[in-house]
Amino acid sequence: MPIELKKGSEEKLPKINKRFFAGKKPANERAITKTFIEFVGTDNFPEIQIVDTSAHPDPNSKSGAKLRPDLSVRDKQDVIDPNSPTQLDNPLCGGEVKDTLVEMFSDVGPLFELETFTAQQARGQLATYAVEFCARQHRTHLFFLYIYYPCARLIRFDRAGALVSARFNFTHDCTPLIRFFSRFSKMTSVQRGYDPTVQTADELETKLGLERLKEWAPDPKYERPVFKMEVYEDQKQAGGDNGAKKPNPRKFLVWGALADPESPLGRATRGYPALEVTDGLEKAKDAPIMFLKEQWRSKAIERGEMAILRELNKHGIKHVPTIVCGGDLPGQVTQTDVFANEIGRTGGKPIDQRAHVRFVVQEVGRPLECFSSSNEMFQAIHDAFQGHKQAFEVCGILHRDVSGGNILILPKGGGLLNDWDMAVKVEEVERGPRAYERTGTWAFMSIDLLDGARRAHKPPLPPPQ
Repeated sequence: MPIELKKGSEEKLPKINKRFFAGKKPANERAITKTFIEFVGTDNFPEIQIVDTSAHPDPNSKSGAKLRPDLSVRDKQDVIDPNSPTQLDNPLCGGEVKDTLVEMFSDVGPLFELETFTAQQARGQLATYAVEFCARQHRTHLFFLYIYYPCARLIRFDRAGALVSARFNFTHDCTPLIRFFSRFSKMTSVQRGYDPTVQTADELETKLGLERLKEWAPDPKYERPVFKMEVYEDQKQAGGDNGAKKPNPRKFLVWGALADPESPLGRATRGYPALEVTDGLEKAKDAPIMFLKEQWRSKAIERGEMAILRELNKHGIKHVPTIVCGGDLPGQVTQTDVFANEIGRTGGKPIDQRAHVRFVVQEVGRPLECFSSSNEMFQAIHDAFQGHKQAFEVCGILHRDVSGGNILILPKGGGLLNDWDMAVKVEEVERGPRAYERTGTWAFMSIDLLDGARRAHKPPLPPPQ
């Protein structure tokens, strides 16, 4: 979190003794958390507060996860329910506290990520928290504290990876913590990692969203708000004047993603039935429900899913999604890759830069597994294969991720082949992988590809006679 200072000036930090944490070691993790609550205090960082969330699982975490980070950084104005302080929709950042020196990384030597069992466990625990924070909040990045007495690290997650500070002993000198909390408390919401293109719907918008989107309501066991999302049109991909002023975004109401990402890294795809409210709520009362999709695409891949869909639509390919609008969100690209390349100390895999993209298609289908008859199921599969056949023969495009999860049944019958984010032109296959990682549905990938072999997708079988 660098800041710009005028020449000759110094950063003004709260007057806190750098030996604040010196002395006898606290008895346990909750006692350590208590010292951090005292450290932030009432006056030291007046914009924020630290809340002990170690003993109360979040009731709205899915799948019985019972997540409870040891501490949460909240806005000073937030009123905390002492009986349920862990609400992962609300923290500005989080922290994990350990009363022993459980190290995950090495600041010296060739190996950055330690491979001990305890190191892998600790990294997995932090990744689990990052997944839930970013699934419940709409974020571009997330700050997190790892406190392992008497040391600490500061971590910044985004969809490309995690930036990790050097280890420091805060009992000897807590200046890094003073500087972090001082800067963090003065940040804007965007600097703290919140997506400015997503807002919680107001009362009237929420009422309309709950009514129109009730068919796809989230599991009632877990509270999820209605959000209003902005979608920006990519003028170049849409065939418009790339030099023209960027148009105003279109706005859509959504209520809970159909599925949340299960990793803090990668595409982090989320999809929502969506209601357009660009032209006001009155018009939206009778507007059709569409489908909004967002993901963090690899910038190493020039032709993303939107470009593929636009080409398929341009050539009249049937049984594929019809794109309405969409584009990259302004200024939303990952930073882990930038700093990792400068620092030169990374984990075992190269890092792709990613851009946040959001687009809308006309069709809202239901999963193939929800068929009402064998005829309906086979018709949907037939249509999906016909769509892929046309895409290949007319456009030379391969889907490369056909599975039951990517075939949808449409409301009026028939099927749709969805999720073209792995698609490529046939001539691109020979060039090898476009991004560092090989992705796809594991059960449908060949053994050679799973073993990391760099080869084109060509089956070893002879063509049918």
